[in-house]
Amino acid sequence: MKGLLIRDLKLMKRQIAFFILLPVVGAVLVAPTGEMSMGFGYITAISGLLGVTTINYDSYDNGFAYLFALPISRRGYVKEKYIFATISSVAVIMAVGIFMWILMAAVHPENGYTFVEFLGNMEDSYVVALTAMAFMLPVFLKFGAEKSRFVILIIAGILMGVMAGVSQMDVLHDIELFGGGWMRVITPVLCLVWLAVSYLISVRIMEKKEF
Repeated sequence: MKGLLIRDLKLMKRQIAFFILLPVVGAVLVAPTGEMSMGFGYITAISGLLGVTTINYDSYDNGFAYLFALPISRRGYVKEKYIFATISSVAVIMAVGIFMWILMAAVHPENGYTFVEFLGNMEDSYVVALTAMAFMLPVFLKFGAEKSRFVILIIAGILMGVMAGVSQMDVLHDIELFGGGWMRVITPVLCLVWLAVSYLISVRIMEKKEF
């Protein structure tokens, strides 16, 4: 699994132009409007997709048949994909998010988020990104990159729309149950449960798949 992680990291290094473009697009979304809502939706969608795209390289030119001829188990392959996607998602969200927060404070200080508010929004973005990723990984493994592309585009669009809409609904921030911020506890727990279910589904898909 360590070898797979290193290989995926090296594959990401080959997309350096894409990673340079990420903060540029974030700046375009944040600087003119002084609003972070579209920015958070953007980094959420991108980070959720990032780890999944490495499956494209694996499936290209009958790559799965070659991979599993090596001492790599199918369960180990799935585990590596989930670990890599989780790590890459938090890295992108933190890097691009902090850049946009600093830019927001410099260009529109009147609309700036406090650091605590910023971290809360980053947590929300990460939970949504992981939830989307947990849905996309089984889809990619089941149908392949080509057939899954249309589904992923729909998910990314919906995700950005939902994040933008929810960020405008200030009433949601005031909802409390039993006098505490219960959603801050329940939501990550539900996300972890969904990740575990998604992982088991992906393992089953890979174990039944023929290459």
